[in-house]
Amino acid sequence: MRLDERHQRALVNAVVAAAVTAIVGLMVVSALPEGERRSTATTAPPQSPSPPVACDPSWERVPSPTPEDGGALLAAVVAVAPDFAWAVGGSGDPVAPSSTLALLWNGAEWDLVATPNAGSLANRFDAVDALSPDAAWAVGRASSGAGDVPIVAQWDGGTWTLLPSPPAVPEGALLGIAAASTDDVWAVGYAGDPTLGQERAVAVHWNGLEWSSVPLRPAIGSGRSTLVAVSALSGADVWAVGYQRARPVIVHYDGTTWSRSPSEVRGDVLAVAALEPDDVWAVGQRIQHFDGAGWTEIGSLRPGEVLRSVAAVSPSDVWAVGTRPAGDGTVKPLVLRFDGSAWSRVRGRGVAGSVTLTGVSALPDGTVLGVGYRDGPEGRTSFALRGTTCVG
Repeated sequence: MRLDERHQRALVNAVVAAAVTAIVGLMVVSALPEGERRSTATTAPPQSPSPPVACDPSWERVPSPTPEDGGALLAAVVAVAPDFAWAVGGSGDPVAPSSTLALLWNGAEWDLVATPNAGSLANRFDAVDALSPDAAWAVGRASSGAGDVPIVAQWDGGTWTLLPSPPAVPEGALLGIAAASTDDVWAVGYAGDPTLGQERAVAVHWNGLEWSSVPLRPAIGSGRSTLVAVSALSGADVWAVGYQRARPVIVHYDGTTWSRSPSEVRGDVLAVAALEPDDVWAVGQRIQHFDGAGWTEIGSLRPGEVLRSVAAVSPSDVWAVGTRPAGDGTVKPLVLRFDGSAWSRVRGRGVAGSVTLTGVSALPDGTVLGVGYRDGPEGRTSFALRGTTCVG
């Protein structure tokens, strides 16, 4: 008999033996009483709960439209719902955008929305805030050839329209805005011509009908100064950041006067987010936190890194974005998240060219949106990202 025939014969015998064993076993089990029959059955051990799936925060780029007049940049973003957010900036020349720009997020993509312009040469939005899908404000600057003038636009649920500019700022720009309610809106920036060293920090208030100036003295005295960002918990709890004489400045309004908040940390302060009266974040070249008694530096940035925006959702969910230098001479997106105990870096896919992140907004449901601009061979284009985090 050949070797393969012996193998085949052995295989047939093994199959027959297995079948006989199975039949005999079935007959024995069937003959047992019901209770004993169950007791002889093999019980599978209970499955242990599956280990929780790791969920590390991350980000991904999402498409953002470019207007017909060329390049674009996004300067700020605010989300009021997972399917409703505004991003604003300018389009056209990257140095002096010719038109204001607003994009609307519907939960899946960004769409262009028509916006008004005040200048014949240059127009751009620098900041935006919103209370609902029917109430939003954007501020910035415009030019018709004789220096910049501030611009303010309001969204009423259907159209962006220009509001009267604050009389206290005939020349200059508004760089930050925060809305506590529809009749309690704050804007900050500067008055004067910075090219001549004449800019002076300003803070103005909208009561739903008109603007009024809120004097910054003695918090900010004479000399060159600018406020670049503002955050308002109420009309009696407003924070603003900027610089005076090339030094960082943080000021607070208590409903009556502005006061200087001493900052022990050197470096530019570019953004502020107030979560509670005793829970305020300020970022720039450093990361600072106010606990109701004073400011403390928490975490540290690497050389060359700058944060340009911060969004606080809860004491254990704070986001900040900016730029980090790359080895090839470009800058790349920098995304950080605070989990209540420490700041960590949020990773995303690499992006070609230089990318500057200028704004971030986040919601309790885990929605995180960031915006900025990208410089590449095709020029300057808008840039948008969507972050993911674990909730619940």
